[in-house]
Amino acid sequence: MSEPSRPGSPGRKISNRRRHLFVMVLLVAILVFQEVAFRLVFPIPETTRFNRIRYQLLAETDPRFQPLMKRGLVYDKIRFESSPDGWSHLHNLNRFGFRERDFAITPSPGRKRLLVVGDSVTEGQGAAASQTIPAQLGTLLGNGYEVLNLGVVAATLDKVVQLSCDSTALLTPQTLVLVLNANDTVAPLDQYKTPSITELRVMLAKIVQDEADNKAESRLPRFLAVVQRLVNQGPVYSRFFTKTIRYFAPTPDSTNPFKPDSPPLPGLKPELENAMRAGQLNPWLIQQSELMPNMIRTDLTLRRSLESHLRVIQQMCQSLNVKFVLAYVPFHGTVHPRYAQPLMDLKMPESIARSLCTDPEYKMQAIQIKAMCDRLNIPFVDTTPALVAEEAKGQPQFWAYDSHPRPEGYSTIAKQIAGLIAP
Repeated sequence: MSEPSRPGSPGRKISNRRRHLFVMVLLVAILVFQEVAFRLVFPIPETTRFNRIRYQLLAETDPRFQPLMKRGLVYDKIRFESSPDGWSHLHNLNRFGFRERDFAITPSPGRKRLLVVGDSVTEGQGAAASQTIPAQLGTLLGNGYEVLNLGVVAATLDKVVQLSCDSTALLTPQTLVLVLNANDTVAPLDQYKTPSITELRVMLAKIVQDEADNKAESRLPRFLAVVQRLVNQGPVYSRFFTKTIRYFAPTPDSTNPFKPDSPPLPGLKPELENAMRAGQLNPWLIQQSELMPNMIRTDLTLRRSLESHLRVIQQMCQSLNVKFVLAYVPFHGTVHPRYAQPLMDLKMPESIARSLCTDPEYKMQAIQIKAMCDRLNIPFVDTTPALVAEEAKGQPQFWAYDSHPRPEGYSTIAKQIAGLIAP
């Protein structure tokens, strides 16, 4: 029989070495797993100076958004709903607060980058992420293009202009597509100031410095970076542990115009009012029904504000050698008589609701905007004829009450834009 190993013998030493090696390998594996998990759950955006929150109409007034002003909207979720139309969608936001997939500041090699900028029609309210104008445009144009959705619900034209200039300077696209919705045409009188080359360089320098700071922080162990932000009361971002925000909050939220003790609104269908009070339908649609007829028949030649706004974007694009394209989307009441009754349900006078799609007075927007684009040499596409043609075939292009395009309508619009970009 062999003699058993005694303490201090070579056999015992080998066993201890294996044990120590196993412990070290296990510790390294735990640290690596922990680092990978923390980097997956707690990202550090490339920059915090380019974020949806800067272009969100309600960012400075909505109390729900106040805590987000510093950190921005990063991987948050916003729910939009229109129960009378039968849809509800969750908008999953990316690292910069925009809808759909993540993207980097630096364009993908070998692909043409195309930015689609606008309001809720661009973001795709009333449709799934894969059914929006930018998503369908990307499918139509193919893998040679990288199409980014920079739509922001409720962004007014001055905010859209700012977003267009910022994104063009930062994201270095080949093409910028502005989707101009009918309710964006009467622009604020206080025009967005055209940034000078010096101001542009200052802005880019701040973004570059912010990127450098974030890159330096991202080199730290992610657990340490998160703890450091918590200690300094800085924003901590998470891909998964985020709350869902209802964009239309129910009564008695201060952002809902209906108050708990207010009587029923005369002339408004009770089921619509109940949905608005519950946050299941845009409570501002009544104001839209009241204001939209005058808005779409406004003589834009008497107010040069829209043209001035377009000129700002054009000058920015020209300075950076970016092609600027404009697409116009009409108000749904002007494309087919089927939308007259829903508008009357929302308190629009019958005589106006029924004349929207027949009276030429309500179809002047596209003609006037085309004239502006001709003067400025901006490629322009009016999506109205294509939408009207699809409506005539019996295929509704818009939701009845919410008034945003259906997925089919977004598809029609995307095809018109694709034809202008890659005929």
